[in-house]
Amino acid sequence: MQLRKRFLAAALVGVLSGVPAANATLILSGSSATTFSGYNSQPATVTGTLSSGYFGTLGALDAGTVTFTYLGNESGDVNRFNFAVGNQVLNESSALGTAISGTVGSGALAFSFTDLTRGSTFANGSRAMVYVPNVTTTAFGSFRYVIGFNDNGSSDGDFDDFVVGVNFASVPEPGALALLGLGLVGLGLSRRRSGKA
Repeated sequence: MQLRKRFLAAALVGVLSGVPAANATLILSGSSATTFSGYNSQPATVTGTLSSGYFGTLGALDAGTVTFTYLGNESGDVNRFNFAVGNQVLNESSALGTAISGTVGSGALAFSFTDLTRGSTFANGSRAMVYVPNVTTTAFGSFRYVIGFNDNGSSDGDFDDFVVGVNFASVPEPGALALLGLGLVGLGLSRRRSGKA
């Protein structure tokens, strides 16, 4: 009986370790490091002052749910963040911490920033945005990446004109979920039998 319990517990641990962890598969491809200055005002009060990051294209290695959270802006132009899944947007009038999310497949994420004042749109991968990895905020938690946008692709290089945080949660493999269910059922039956003995 004791051996069976140990076997079931080991099987359950094995199944749980096979379930993908949140943020495990969000990647930045074609990246190059950059430094910048002047990141201040509202975004800096949320994230702290940022001064280095990467250019590149943000994507996912497998299917999952991506979440974008509005972290502020510091701009003379009016800007907007666009997420293609469900045509969702974050505006400068959005409350700080407002989040939008959607399920995506593997590949580059379909989002962009629009400078509404000048009528310019910049897609994921544009050098008008910088990606800062692993940022923790006091008010809104941790983000795998923070994306800082420079409106109109301007050369002021502060990347605080519109700022969003990004997190990603992998969708567990159907087989892993089935194994997890079987493991839980087996563990429950084992406890039930040991309770009758």
